[in-house]
Amino acid sequence: MALADIDAWIGKTLFIPPIIKLCQITRQTQFAVSRLLWFTVALDQLRLAQSLGQQIIAGLFALVMMFTASTRADFLTISMLWLRVMGWVLLSLDVFAGVVKGDWIGVEIWALVLFAEYAATIRTIPPSETEKKQRDARRSEVLR
Repeated sequence: MALADIDAWIGKTLFIPPIIKLCQITRQTQFAVSRLLWFTVALDQLRLAQSLGQQIIAGLFALVMMFTASTRADFLTISMLWLRVMGWVLLSLDVFAGVVKGDWIGVEIWALVLFAEYAATIRTIPPSETEKKQRDARRSEVLR
């Protein structure tokens, strides 16, 4: 089984269903949700920064992500397989370090990165069940 097939299965099984539900509830596109999650990653990095250099880099990252999340929220974005694989590897290392050392700080960053990247892989969001019911109710009223 190829790495791309494993990645696709993980995305379809674990990440895409909650992302689609979030998009349906908030009425946002998958691209807006991806950028929002990246902005959240940037803010979390800023929260965890310990030195002045880390704070400056994380602050600039947060500003860039805030700008793109606010001005280009619904623009098409791409997700790269290598970034998702790197996210999986680093999440695994952080979870292992959390189990061994009991230090769980920063693990959420890689989970958010993976959610953001898998959100960018979604091409269409299906209508929610309530939207389908409302549409069917309107059609039945028109037909009467």
